[in-house]
Amino acid sequence: MSIAKNAHVGSSFKVTKAGGKLRALTRKLIQAAFVAWASFTLAFAILYWLPGDPVSIMLGPDAHLNPAELAKLRAQYGFDRPILIQYFDALWRAVQLDFGKSLVTGKSVTESIVTAAPVTAGLAAISLIIAILFGVLFAVMSLDLPGFPRTGFVVSKIPAVLVAIPTFVVGLLLLQIFAFTLRWAPATGSNTWSTMVLPAITLAIPGAGILGQVLAKSLSRAYGEPFVRTLRARGYSEFRILRHAMRQAALPAFTMAGLIIGGTIASAVVTETVFSRQGIGRLMQMGVTNKDINLVCGLIVFSALVYVIINLLVDLLYPILDPRVRS
Repeated sequence: MSIAKNAHVGSSFKVTKAGGKLRALTRKLIQAAFVAWASFTLAFAILYWLPGDPVSIMLGPDAHLNPAELAKLRAQYGFDRPILIQYFDALWRAVQLDFGKSLVTGKSVTESIVTAAPVTAGLAAISLIIAILFGVLFAVMSLDLPGFPRTGFVVSKIPAVLVAIPTFVVGLLLLQIFAFTLRWAPATGSNTWSTMVLPAITLAIPGAGILGQVLAKSLSRAYGEPFVRTLRARGYSEFRILRHAMRQAALPAFTMAGLIIGGTIASAVVTETVFSRQGIGRLMQMGVTNKDINLVCGLIVFSALVYVIINLLVDLLYPILDPRVRS
């Protein structure tokens, strides 16, 4: 009887646990949908209230149209309708992932995003790898490990400096030194691997600073745990102790890496403009400059979805990496 009762309790616990995971996932998906809607609405409102007429900006300063022709063009693009009608029409199309055509290029916004996304994704992946490598290096060297005396104080200040330097300043400095002076890498372009080196380093520098700060604090806490003294008493090498401490300290840095990936698109606006790369950031810059409502709203929704999907994946992977969260 007790065995059957225990089995029943165990199955009930599993059902309850599965139901809790499903509710948590549903809540995350609702939050993701809300973030995408709020981002779209805010972008639409800001672009609508910015000074300037989208049709006039699209035609350029050299166009000479009489008021009747201008009104006809505005009606053709739907800008003569009330703002709420424009908003709900654009929102309904956005739900179907149809953002219309760009006012500047005349191409489908969805197709433009699909074409530009791989360029930015490749840049983001390489920059994240560089940021992780340097972040780990800064964190380890800030520990004042045996054999490296008094390096920690100096190295621990570097991540804060990297975070404080504006991205466009880093990009311009790298261009001046490595592209124009030393000629080690091309200054512009997005077709070859060599054109990705300087932009990737530019994007990686603030990320390396943030990861270095987070990982250094986590490692410092981990080295204060009793297990480090126990491992040293057993004669473990410093490398093996560091490996055990890094495993415990890496979880906060893992979460921060997800946030860095989500924020890469915002940084890519500056980086891809400086290095003339044809990615998501360059599309965003072109859309805002020309008050291209369709293009900007499509890019905002895309950026919001990327951000929430990455953070959702981080939330789902966190219990796998940390058994304490599962329990």
